Amino acid sequence: MKNSEVFVITEDDILKPSSLLKRKGPKPVDPPSDSGVTAPGDIPTVAASARRRNRRRGGSPAIAASLSLWVWGLGQLYNGDPKLATLFFLCQAQVAAFHYMLYATWGRLRNFAEVFFISEWELFLYVAAIDICLLFLMMFNVAQAYRTAEMGGHHGRYEGVHQPVVSGLASLLVPGWGQMLNGQLGKGMLFLTVFVMQGYLLGLYMLSPFYRVVLDLDPQQILLRKVITGGMVAMFATAVAWVISAYDAVLVAFYTRRLRH
Repeated sequence: MKNSEVFVITEDDILKPSSLLKRKGPKPVDPPSDSGVTAPGDIPTVAASARRRNRRRGGSPAIAASLSLWVWGLGQLYNGDPKLATLFFLCQAQVAAFHYMLYATWGRLRNFAEVFFISEWELFLYVAAIDICLLFLMMFNVAQAYRTAEMGGHHGRYEGVHQPVVSGLASLLVPGWGQMLNGQLGKGMLFLTVFVMQGYLLGLYMLSPFYRVVLDLDPQQILLRKVITGGMVAMFATAVAWVISAYDAVLVAFYTRRLRH
């Protein structure tokens, strides 16, 4: 019968590292550097990897937001994300094609909806609900381009271009644009949303049979007069917001420029 060896493990063996581990323990490694090269033994976190990717994409948030404001996805392309840029660009092309189809074939679409007992007013509400979602998609497109460029910068929060004339002219052209150039994305989104919504209502009044649909709902024209009054109030509010946006853009850019110097 063969003798079997018996190993006794004491409490000290569990609580204290053995001499073998002391001799052959892992060598200390240098902390990961910002150069993007992973040192031996370094396990980068997801956040660290994202920061390194964003630093390689660094650009101006003002330029990125401005590009995406006019052409969806162009700011994402500027930030180095061609796949997302292509997605946003295709969305804008689909939006344009969708509205052109509605404008060109509204009569046939209305007749087709009547087959399913959908009135023209209900059809208007469906289209308006889709348009509101698309407007928020536009806002997200601009904000995403701005934030991605800001995260890719090396100096933290974007402080603006510090050019009162440039910011003022930008907000005079599109309310909210100058605020984004000043590094105030939230305020810029607020002005831009108001402007886009009022522009949408104006297009609804001018380019669609909205008045005729409202008149069909109320032949006494009481509702129509209320709609016209509401449209005039909305136009006045848009003009006031336009002026305030331009004034605010110039004032903030001038103030931050003085602080900088």
